[in-house]
Amino acid sequence: MLFVTHSIEEAIFLADWVVVMSPSPGRIDSQMEITLPRPRDVVAPDFNNIRRELSLRLHSHHARKAA
Repeated sequence: MLFVTHSIEEAIFLADWVVVMSPSPGRIDSQMEITLPRPRDVVAPDFNNIRRELSLRLHSHHARKAA
């Protein structure tokens, strides 16, 4: 099953894999396997480490596009 979301937290909470897309034209930029045990705790340190990493991957596109 494939879910599309703009919420990093939702992606980590639901997914086994997260795929980060580049801006126009949309291409697969990177992938990350989410190996956290279920049920997932959104305030756990491991959850937030993954959130930070995915946020960096997403926001690096904006920095490259602005340059």
